[in-house]
Amino acid sequence: MSRLEQAQARLDAAVQRLEAALQGLEAGTRSATESRDRQIATLVAELGALRQERDALGSVADQAASRIDAVIDRLRGSLAN
Repeated sequence: MSRLEQAQARLDAAVQRLEAALQGLEAGTRSATESRDRQIATLVAELGALRQERDALGSVADQAASRIDAVIDRLRGSLAN
């Protein structure tokens, strides 16, 4: 095998190793991206649920404040008599 053929064989082997490494990197990147996308979707869903819970708690707080105000008004009315 001539020196040129040996160099060509080494070059071919190096290109194959680079292509394999690139494919592995692309697969890893795709996997990481899919995982990140799933995590983002989960967080978005959780955020939506927390917003709904916050809104529900706000309504309950408003109702409680109204009831407390009513009790205070009744107490003031009974103290005024």
